[in-house]
Amino acid sequence: MSRKQLKFEQVEKEIRQLTRTLPIGSKIPPERHLASSYDCNFLTVRKALKNLVDEGIITRKIGSGTFIAKHPESTHNQGSEQPTQNYKTNSKQIGVLVYRHGDAYAYKVLQNLAHSAMQLELELRSTWVSDYRDEALEQARALASEGCSAIVLPWFPHSMAEEVRNFVEQSPIPVSIPLLISGLEANYFGDPELFGQNLLKPTQAMCGYLQALGRKHIAFIGPGNPGDPILQRMLTAYSFYVSEAGIPNLCTLVGKAGSGDLDKLAAKLKEFTGELGIVCYDDEHALRMLTAMHKIGLRAPADYALIGHNDTEAGRFSDPPLTTIGQDFQNISNGLLRNALALTKNSRDHTESNPVSKLLIRGSCGGAGKISDELRAKFPAIEFIESQSAE
Repeated sequence: MSRKQLKFEQVEKEIRQLTRTLPIGSKIPPERHLASSYDCNFLTVRKALKNLVDEGIITRKIGSGTFIAKHPESTHNQGSEQPTQNYKTNSKQIGVLVYRHGDAYAYKVLQNLAHSAMQLELELRSTWVSDYRDEALEQARALASEGCSAIVLPWFPHSMAEEVRNFVEQSPIPVSIPLLISGLEANYFGDPELFGQNLLKPTQAMCGYLQALGRKHIAFIGPGNPGDPILQRMLTAYSFYVSEAGIPNLCTLVGKAGSGDLDKLAAKLKEFTGELGIVCYDDEHALRMLTAMHKIGLRAPADYALIGHNDTEAGRFSDPPLTTIGQDFQNISNGLLRNALALTKNSRDHTESNPVSKLLIRGSCGGAGKISDELRAKFPAIEFIESQSAE
């Protein structure tokens, strides 16, 4: 009679797979963040990490954090499948090229790739890349020589789309990608016809929700990257909403962190104190805006209401905790891996689901305790979820 797996053993299995997914040298999240991700307390995480430390898979550096020192032993034999371009491949082994300068969103995709790989009984081999030119091609050839049958790109900057196109066309093994690039529709994990559509109605709904909370003015904050197709769709939805509502367009696209753009914007928006709602492109911009507003003595939600996007770890522990649209990262990771497997058979798998967007209500929007049936019926494009800071 088999013994039921203990919680710390389940968590250890998940983290062990995560260490296979992340490149060597990666820093793993703090124990409290892992506890939040795996729905347990930090003592369970600490117990789960002990064996990985003892095996030398992870190493702790006082004052710096916990890092991946080596990958666990492979659970699948290599070289038993049909060759692809003179490489002997294993259909259960998938390569992962991790962009070295990825953000919190990229990490969430990686974390869920680890979980999806466990469910699909796949072995992941990962490595860092700084671009998608010669370095990426060299790593792709190395992954192919190690037996990988396909490659997954968890995330890449929109500005590198042309680089990615050239890389995919030259890669020795098929590549599954997270964003739609013209001409590479087969490589995109989702339905090309639906790309970006799940951003239009939710963005408009967030604007309407903030107005329903009494905010007369609605601002939008995003990155200064007009070529970003995700940004384009969110801007379209926001502009349509404010035009139809007859309120001023307060859209601002800002530079990178440290540019000072958000400090200037915070000072400019101060005149709307008490009447302002802000929809952000992602959690990073929302958290930067929280900081900029704090600097001039304003706080959410009393002076302004704020909503992010992507539900990254940092937003759960911000002050106040960040209201955000929760991405279905499991859907993304499942889709990337399923399509990678299909590409090895000269097919494609675009069975991406199209779930209703989840708005996780925390402290930054002022909506906690105010979600009525009437409000839910008014905004069917989003599912309202009363959330805690670190569920």
